[in-house]
Amino acid sequence: MDEHLEKIFNILNKLNSYVNIFSEEDLKEQYENIGDFRLLTRELKGLLNYFDSFDENNGDKIEVMLFGFHRIRTTFEWHFSEISGLNMKFLKGFIKG
Repeated sequence: MDEHLEKIFNILNKLNSYVNIFSEEDLKEQYENIGDFRLLTRELKGLLNYFDSFDENNGDKIEVMLFGFHRIRTTFEWHFSEISGLNMKFLKGFIKG
């Protein structure tokens, strides 16, 4: 998935080079977010692996795991919201331009 996100940013970057709708800083921040997205993906993988070996009678560990799922999911949502925002900013500028 992170490779696909990077391709989206590459496309937006190329298109932006023709019309300059957003700043280099906007794109730089999003490229940095891809690194965070990759770390988050690895963290989710670790949490899912942990689920395979957890004690279903240990309520505290289940709670920690469920809060971990929630935190990771909401952070994924934030990342996609950021991408959507950048895309919409470009689209609005492109249509006006």
